[in-house]
Amino acid sequence: MTLDRLLTDTAIRYPGRPAVSDGRTTLSYTELDVEVTALADAMAARGVRRGDHVGILVPKGVAAVCAIHAALRVGAVAAPLDPTDPADRVTRMGRAAGLGFCVVEGQAPAGFDAHVAPVGHGLGVTSSIGHEPTRTPDGGYLLFTSGSTGWPKGVLLSHENVLHFVRWTVEEFAVGPEDRIGSQAALTFDLSTFDLFAAAMTGACAVLLPDFLKGFPRDVVTWLADERISVFYAVPTLYQSLLRGGVETARLPNLRVFAFAGEPFPAGSLERYTRSFPDRRFYNLYGPTETNVCTFERVPEGWTAQAPLSIGRALPGLRVELVDENGVAGVEGEIAVSGPAVFRGYLQDGVLRPRLTTIMCGDESLTAYLTGDLGVRDADGRIHLRGRRDHQVKRRGHRIELGDIESVVQELPDVRACAAVWRPDTGEGGEIWLHVVCDTAEPEQIVRLVHEALPRRMAPDRVVITAELPLTNRGKIDREALASTTT
Repeated sequence: MTLDRLLTDTAIRYPGRPAVSDGRTTLSYTELDVEVTALADAMAARGVRRGDHVGILVPKGVAAVCAIHAALRVGAVAAPLDPTDPADRVTRMGRAAGLGFCVVEGQAPAGFDAHVAPVGHGLGVTSSIGHEPTRTPDGGYLLFTSGSTGWPKGVLLSHENVLHFVRWTVEEFAVGPEDRIGSQAALTFDLSTFDLFAAAMTGACAVLLPDFLKGFPRDVVTWLADERISVFYAVPTLYQSLLRGGVETARLPNLRVFAFAGEPFPAGSLERYTRSFPDRRFYNLYGPTETNVCTFERVPEGWTAQAPLSIGRALPGLRVELVDENGVAGVEGEIAVSGPAVFRGYLQDGVLRPRLTTIMCGDESLTAYLTGDLGVRDADGRIHLRGRRDHQVKRRGHRIELGDIESVVQELPDVRACAAVWRPDTGEGGEIWLHVVCDTAEPEQIVRLVHEALPRRMAPDRVVITAELPLTNRGKIDREALASTTT
């Protein structure tokens, strides 16, 4: 089975069921299948072939969903991109992933032919001119993560990598053709693979939350009710904002599954949900983009904030171990994942670079992906997170390398030095503070340039202009001192 077959098969089984809706346009499965076929044929006529890497630089909506399905139907690697990202970053992504083509709504990004060939529905296709295209004969799915060098890394997922997760969610959440899946995540975020492909597998409807509503929690609560959303998968930050929007007192009779991932859910806030919706199902899902979800815990009935919430146990078919430098460590160590959900490797400079490690487990060797997350296994076999072994943080569900922020900002004019630090004690769930040493007397200009250079999801919560950065006795930046500053 491949991802492109899901839509084809479901259009036969449920031709008249609604497949996707974005508030303006709703397509049935037959209509979606027809649109995808036409778009795939047009892409092929413009030169897209099986194995090509195709960027989808289209705002989230029905057109973007059609483009993703069409790229998969051609047999290409579909790579969703965010049109709101800085242009230079999009160019870097295209080069890193070896994108041969890009589907756009409007002008071509830098690194692609300025001539955009129309393919229908306001979309066009352009080919790369600034880098050598990469081809993956058996196709797949491509998402990007923050890289410590300032260059985004393309995470190449096979069809089976994505399908393993989707099959499990469909069974565990009992998703069926009557369900309406609330799709709030950006198409560049791995949470969206559930929204799109669980719907396509079962005949459910993927209902796309308009991005502008996210800043208005009360309107999102109204949207959940009006759209009769039955399954919702989001980051805890969004769930917390919905508490301010009155979700506790809202009538949401259709919403039966609350799933969350990407960051810890503050215990007190989660308890408010479980008390307000005692007969619903809550799931804590865990996993980096490289494995999608690899462990889960269904929140027990009657759970309260006094009880610890773990990331649970491995999904069926996966193996999750805690390891150290000597191999499998037992009850404490770095979380390592092995099995059919683990990605194929990183695309950097258009070259696929596998990143799996061989780990000794007694006399047995295990090939696994090391997540960088540290965990402890309790007496019941459940894993509890215990931080990171590097400078990566998770904010609003997005994985962010602090070094990525520093690399981008360091290239700005007048910046002599900078350091990004994580402040877990500030804001809602933590903030990123960027300390900058610069040669300009206009700090407002530096703040503006920082926000223009970085994607919104990576932008610091606070920029601190300083005369110098504190150093340790070894001459390195004293990040602990910066993280405790009250400036």
